Amino acid sequence: MTAVALAILLGIVLVVSLTGWWQHAPVFPAVATGLMCAAIVVAASVEGVGRAALIVCTALAVTASAAGGGPLTVAILACASYSTTPRVREPGRPDPTPAEDVLRGGAWIGTLERLAVSAALIAGWPEGIAVVLAVKGLARYPELRSPGAGASERFIIGTFTSVLWAAACAVTVLLLR
Repeated sequence: MTAVALAILLGIVLVVSLTGWWQHAPVFPAVATGLMCAAIVVAASVEGVGRAALIVCTALAVTASAAGGGPLTVAILACASYSTTPRVREPGRPDPTPAEDVLRGGAWIGTLERLAVSAALIAGWPEGIAVVLAVKGLARYPELRSPGAGASERFIIGTFTSVLWAAACAVTVLLLR
């Protein structure tokens, strides 16, 4: 019965993420985090899950990892942009390029990153996280060196949020074993 509750919680995270409801609700980070914490608690209380339930919960967790992490990361980046001090423009220098323009393709990269991280953890290969982050860092290195755009801060905040979400999703499955 608790495996069904876990599947329902993961399904809610997935539906909320895919329907775009989060765009109208500034509380999405709190709601998503609360739902994931509830899913972890439910998964921790499950004993003797059948193979079919484990497969369904794994599929839901990996999908929630990919779909739910994007809205959460966008919301956290929006919160972070409000808390940073605006940079003073130096005379004679052009306005810096916005970080959003510098780090193109971030939504797709983040989705693939969360899929890889959650799959690596569920497969029992935590070293996979290092591989994913190394590839991402090396690929973004030229863009992260550009001065004044805030790209490096957005990269760090986005990556941490994304990886933590993927790990939380993976934990729900690991607790079922």
